[in-house]
Amino acid sequence: MHSPKPAAVRETAVSVASCRDCSTPFPSLTLLPGLLGVGWSAVVPDWLLCFTAVKQPPVTPSVSLPGRKRRLGEILMDAGLLSETQLRSALAEQRKWGGKLGLTLVQMGYVDESSMVHALSRQLAIPTVDLEQHAASAVVLQALRADIAERYTVFPIAADPATKTLTVATADPTNVEAFQELAFHCGQRLQVVVSSASSIERAIRRHYHGEVTSTTATPLSFGMDEPTFELAPPAESAPVSMAVRAASATLAQPGRETELTQRVEELTQQVAGLERMVAQQARSLRAMLELLETRGLVTRDDYLAKVR
Repeated sequence: MHSPKPAAVRETAVSVASCRDCSTPFPSLTLLPGLLGVGWSAVVPDWLLCFTAVKQPPVTPSVSLPGRKRRLGEILMDAGLLSETQLRSALAEQRKWGGKLGLTLVQMGYVDESSMVHALSRQLAIPTVDLEQHAASAVVLQALRADIAERYTVFPIAADPATKTLTVATADPTNVEAFQELAFHCGQRLQVVVSSASSIERAIRRHYHGEVTSTTATPLSFGMDEPTFELAPPAESAPVSMAVRAASATLAQPGRETELTQRVEELTQQVAGLERMVAQQARSLRAMLELLETRGLVTRDDYLAKVR
């Protein structure tokens, strides 16, 4: 016999039919993602059952943006960080080579990351986070796979199993569509805080892949997809390496601290020089590709297909 459907859900009810061996129990309808059982009836006794179900509402990001939806470029213009001409130029560059608008604006020298983060935080009333000082726990890292974090350029900050809420750092809290996709992937509601794209990428490399990162690094991208990695949770504690012990012993020697400080400054300058060289090469490559495209020797689609 049919179980009655609640009046409140009558409009969204759907039927799910399935064959089964009469000697085994039918799987619980609650195991089907996105469906909630309401009632069932036997269409053909013992082997065909028809279930009535209601679609559950999808998990959506719990991001509260004031008023109407605002885009990144509009927010930066309202904050006085960007002119309309600069925004149009950056959008044209983004359409040509792909990538994210925020990264394009930084690469073109129109906006620096720190100013962008503070403008987004102030305009949208969303808190910021300093990922260089943030200590990520293994439990929180396990709540979001590394490849998903890299795909959406987000980093997990906190997880609340009781409310199924995940807090992530993002460089663009205006991209609601991306957060809806992310919520679907992780199966949790989302809260966001703001951080720079480069610090998010460094945090991903440092906490997921165990890399040693530099806070002066500037992300470079031409719109291609980055390689993905499976999550490898870091150990709760790691033994002190021989190198760390040796460095500690060296610092204890009189006069060595000043020498090491000077060496660190020299290395920092060398790294900055290498980053300037890489940035120059990136600009040269972009100019060359634009020239090739203008002359009809290569298309943007061909380029993106090749680098992927």
